[in-house]
Amino acid sequence: MFIVLMLSLKRPLIRLLPLCLFVLPAAGCEKVPLLAPTGSTITLTSATSALSANGTAQIVAQVIEAAGTPPHSGTHITFTTTLGSIEPPDATTDVNGRAIVLYRAGSNNGNATITASSGGATTGIAGAIKIAVGTAAVGRVSVSANPSTVPALGGTSTIAANVIDVNGNTLISTPVTFTTTAGSLGAGVVFTDNNGVASVILTTSQQATVTASVGAQAPATTTPTTPGTTPTTPASSGTASGQVIVNVTATATLVIAPPATAPSKGLPGTFTFTVTPATANGSAIRELVVDWGDGQIQNLGAVTGVATVPHVYKNDGSFTITATLTDAANNTTRVSTGVTVIPVPRPTVVVTPTPQTATVNGTITFNIQITTANGIGVESTTIAFGDGTTADLGGATSASVPKQYATQGQKQVIVTVVDTAGQTTQGTTSVSITPPVQRAISYREVPMGSPGHGLNNVVRDSARRNATVTFSTSSLHSIASHVLEWSS
Repeated sequence: MFIVLMLSLKRPLIRLLPLCLFVLPAAGCEKVPLLAPTGSTITLTSATSALSANGTAQIVAQVIEAAGTPPHSGTHITFTTTLGSIEPPDATTDVNGRAIVLYRAGSNNGNATITASSGGATTGIAGAIKIAVGTAAVGRVSVSANPSTVPALGGTSTIAANVIDVNGNTLISTPVTFTTTAGSLGAGVVFTDNNGVASVILTTSQQATVTASVGAQAPATTTPTTPGTTPTTPASSGTASGQVIVNVTATATLVIAPPATAPSKGLPGTFTFTVTPATANGSAIRELVVDWGDGQIQNLGAVTGVATVPHVYKNDGSFTITATLTDAANNTTRVSTGVTVIPVPRPTVVVTPTPQTATVNGTITFNIQITTANGIGVESTTIAFGDGTTADLGGATSASVPKQYATQGQKQVIVTVVDTAGQTTQGTTSVSITPPVQRAISYREVPMGSPGHGLNNVVRDSARRNATVTFSTSSLHSIASHVLEWSS
């Protein structure tokens, strides 16, 4: 025969107490868990209603008996969840009737429904707490682009989606789906980092609208007209998206106009550069660099509007001018044009002698007139008279130079001009120098005090009427005793 003795606490029998069975001749003891008595209530609380994937939250279960007092400490409470896990799944209350466990969201996205029960007390569905996990917790998505404008020839922009949950906290490890209307993306799906940001690289040469979506496909939104973030309002919990526009910089236009008439070698020609900035999505002009095609490169700086620039080509021939316009966004516009440089017109040198024929020791005046092209000056002018003598006239462009020749003959006169373009030009003329004029004269010997008689020797003078005539007196008795009279 066995004798069984049941001992119980003063609490109602609905609560199971440790039960010791004394069995004779042998005895043993087994503990039975304490559970909440009938009429007790369980209330669950959590500091958050949204978690990132793999996030955690503390769950507090408060047990109150029907009398409004906490149950005996050590009362067991069992926790359940539809998503993730609870550690531990079974916990005991403290002296205040509270049991605290840790909820682990896990890697799946969705809504977790957490309940608790103890004996006949339970939260039920109505008393359960719900925690949105991962994409299900999304409240809004804001999207930005850096830079928001790419060069006209194409470029890259970093698209960043900042994912915020329904409580305004960042969501980490949350998948974000990116799509674009133009260009290409480095990835289609990117998980948010510890800051709740998912980033992707956009490469495009056209305006692109990039959409970042979290959860189910977000409803369509109106494309924003200006760059920036336009979050959408999700149609239902667990979906959100945002958009950003990446613009393409418009480039300025550039026109090169050479001089209306072909420039000459060594002379400045005026070239016109017209820069028209873009009216929309344009950037400030940074510089205009001109390659003149002759080895010279000139930076004209930040040119807008019309710029007239002189340039001197040292050689004649054909050249290609290439101008490169660069704006602040590193957009470049390159334009080329050809120019033909002609040789410099030589000066005209006119030499006019007055008179053109003269006798020995007679005076001839040389009138010199030099005409140069615009922009060309005279560096030196010299005249060679044709008899071995020269005169330096400096940089004169006109002069009157007298000259007397001591010898007869034809004289070739050369005026040599060196201009500022380095060219040497000559003008020539010739003059004729004749011997002295020979005149026949007659004289008679007239002895002093006696009448003159007869004509005597004929001599020739060396000039005109007033020339000095040398007479030979060998046939005269005495020059001192005679008076010579002559006539031409």
